[in-house]
Amino acid sequence: MVPRRSRRQNERILIRIYAIFIAKVPCPSAVNGEAKDCGRASVRTGQRSSAIAAIIALVLAPPVAAETPGKDGDVTIASAVTVNQYAQISGTAAAGSGSITGINLAAAMVGLAEGDLVMIHQAQGATIDATDTTAYGNITNYNSAGRFEFQTVASISGSTITFASYAGTCSGLRYSYSGASGGQIVRVPQFRNLTVSAAGSISPPAWSGTTGGIVAFTVAQTAAISGAITATGAGFRGGAIDNAASGNNATTYRTTDATLGAEKGEGIAGYQAILPGGNFFGRGAPANGGGGGNAHNGGGGGGANGNNGNTWAGQGVPNNSNAAWAAAWNLDPTLTSTTSNSGGGRGGYTFGSSNQNALTLAPGGAAWGGDLRRQLGGLGGRPLVFDRTGRIFMGGGGGAGDGNNGGAGAGGRGGGLIVIQASAMTGSGTISANGLAGANSSAGHNDAPGGGGAGGTILAQLGSAGSVTFTANGGLGGNQLITNAESEGPGGGGGGGVISVSGGPLSRTANGALNGTTTSNALTEFIPNGATQGATGQPTATGPSRAEVPICYAPPPQLAKTVASFETVGPNRFFIPESDVIYTLAVSNPGTRIDSGSLSVVDPLPPELTFFNGDIDDAGPLTTNYQFIDGTPTSGLTCCTLAYSAFTTGTDFTYVPAVGYDPNVKRIRYTPTGAMAPGSTTATSFQIKLRTRIK
Repeated sequence: MVPRRSRRQNERILIRIYAIFIAKVPCPSAVNGEAKDCGRASVRTGQRSSAIAAIIALVLAPPVAAETPGKDGDVTIASAVTVNQYAQISGTAAAGSGSITGINLAAAMVGLAEGDLVMIHQAQGATIDATDTTAYGNITNYNSAGRFEFQTVASISGSTITFASYAGTCSGLRYSYSGASGGQIVRVPQFRNLTVSAAGSISPPAWSGTTGGIVAFTVAQTAAISGAITATGAGFRGGAIDNAASGNNATTYRTTDATLGAEKGEGIAGYQAILPGGNFFGRGAPANGGGGGNAHNGGGGGGANGNNGNTWAGQGVPNNSNAAWAAAWNLDPTLTSTTSNSGGGRGGYTFGSSNQNALTLAPGGAAWGGDLRRQLGGLGGRPLVFDRTGRIFMGGGGGAGDGNNGGAGAGGRGGGLIVIQASAMTGSGTISANGLAGANSSAGHNDAPGGGGAGGTILAQLGSAGSVTFTANGGLGGNQLITNAESEGPGGGGGGGVISVSGGPLSRTANGALNGTTTSNALTEFIPNGATQGATGQPTATGPSRAEVPICYAPPPQLAKTVASFETVGPNRFFIPESDVIYTLAVSNPGTRIDSGSLSVVDPLPPELTFFNGDIDDAGPLTTNYQFIDGTPTSGLTCCTLAYSAFTTGTDFTYVPAVGYDPNVKRIRYTPTGAMAPGSTTATSFQIKLRTRIK
C-alpha cells in the first residue's frame, strides 16, 4: 500500500520536477540543434500547468543547402539503372553568370523543375605543348578542364536554367564553361534514403565527347549500398583502330599521317581532330591520354589520371614479377629495371621477325630482323593535378596499337566520375571507376594491342562509409596473342585514378594495371616485350568536407525552440507521481523554407517521465502514440516517422519500445514529411503531443 502524501509533500515533489525540467530550457536564440542552458525559472507552489521545457534538438542533416535535400524521396534500386540526365552546354557560360543554357534541354532533362540540383562539369579544354618532341602533351594551361560545381534550379525558360540566388553565398557560376570543350549539365537526384540492393546497380552512359560519364547524387539520410555504383569504362575514349601503317621505325610524337603511327587516347586536351593541328597519331601522350604505338606495330600507351608524386617521362613502371626480366629492362635505351614513373604504362617494342635472346640482345639489334624491335611504343599518359574543391577528371584513354594487317587493338576507355554526398553510407557493395583493358590483337595477331585506360575519380563526402569498397584502378594493357617467332609490342597498363572520400572507407584502391604480354615463341624469356605497367594513382586523397564541395549554401533556418506545455490526464488535477501527463513539443519557423528531408526533431525525454507506447487518448487499441497538430499559418508538413533510442546521446535510434509504459525510451526522433513553409509576417509552426507518466 502506498502511503498518502500531504498536499505540502505533493507541492514539494512538483517543485522538484519543475525545477529539473526548467534547468534544461534551451535559450530562445539557440539554433541549428545547439541547445544552451538559460538558467532556472521560478515556479509558484501549487501551479497545475506551466510552460515546462523539454530539450528539443532540431537536427538539419545535412545542413540546409541551396539544393533541396530529399526532394526525390526514398528510392530502392534493384536492377541496372541510370539516375542522372545530361545536356551539353550551349556555347559558353561565364563565371558569375546566374544562368546556363543547354542544348535541347527539354528533351535531355525531362521533368527538370524548380529546386532540382544540377552539376556543371567541363571535361576538356586544356592547352598542351604541340611540338614534335618528347615535350609533346605537356600541359601548359588547364584552363577550365576538370572544373565542376553544383547549382540549384530557380526557374526554367526554354533551354535556359536560372540558378537560385542567396545573398552572400550564391551569386552565379564559380567558373567558366564551354560546351565545345566538353562542358555539360547533369541533373543530380536528391534522395531522402537510397537503397541499392545486391541485384541493383547505378551507372552512367559512357562519355560521348559531349555528355555522359558521370554518376552524381545526394542522400539526405542513408545510402545503403549492397550492389554497385559504377563508372567503370565510362570515361575518356581509347584510341581507335586504324590499319594504315607503312612507315618503318617512325620516331614522330605527333602527326596527321596514319601511316606513321596509331591513334592517341583521349584526355583533357581533346580527342582525334580536336587535338592541336589535328595531330592525333603518334607516340606522344596528349596530357593524360596514352600515346599511340608508332609504325611499325608498336604497342599503345596506357592512360593516366592520379598523381603519385613520382616524375613523369612516359615510361611507366617495368614489370619485375620475374627476376630474370631485369636484364632485359636494363638493355632498354630509355629506362632501367628500377624506373618508376608516374602515369600510364608505355607500349611495347615494334615488329621483330626472328627468335633472339631478349635478356642479352638489346632492342634495335640487327639480329632481331623486321623493324629491329625498337622502343617506339606509345608513351604513357601524364598524371593530373586533382583538386577536390574545383577540378576532377575522368581517366585518360589508352593509345591504340599500330596495325597494318587488320589485327591491331584499340585503346581501353578510362574510368568516369562518381560524385556522392550522403549523411551516412552502409552496406558492403562496391563503388568503382576503373579503366578498361586495351584490346588484344585479333585475326592473325601480327599487329600491336592497345594500352589500358586509366582509373577515373571518386569524390564522396560521407558521414560514414560502412564496408563499401572503392576502386579506381587502371585497365590492363592489351596482349599480343601470336604463336610464331614474329613479335609486336603489347599494350601499356593504365594508371590508377583518384579516390577522395571522407567517412573512413575500409577498402580503397587506385592501382596501376599490368602491362600486356606477347605469346610469341621468340620471346618466352621476356613476355612484356617492352610494355610497362601503369603507376598507382591517389587512392587516399584527402576526403572533402561538406564546405569544400562547390555547392552554394542558403543561410541556415532560424527555428524557434519553444517550450513544452504539460496537461494532466483524466481526473487528476495535480502533477503527482504515477499520474499521466500530456506534454507538447512546439516548433516554429519564422525564417526561410526548410527543405524536404532536412528536418528532424529529436526529443530527449526528461528522466522523471516514462514514455507511453499506446493509444495516446486511451480510446481503443494501439493506433498512434503521438498527436500532430499543425499551426496557423500551416507548416506544410505531415507527421511523422518515429524512431527511438535507449541512449541519452549518440545516433542510435534503433530501439523498439514495448507496448505500454517503457522506461527504456530515452529519446524520440520525429521526421516529418514535406518541406516546412517559411514564416513571413507570422511564423509557421506545429506541435507534437506525447503521453507520459511521472515516475
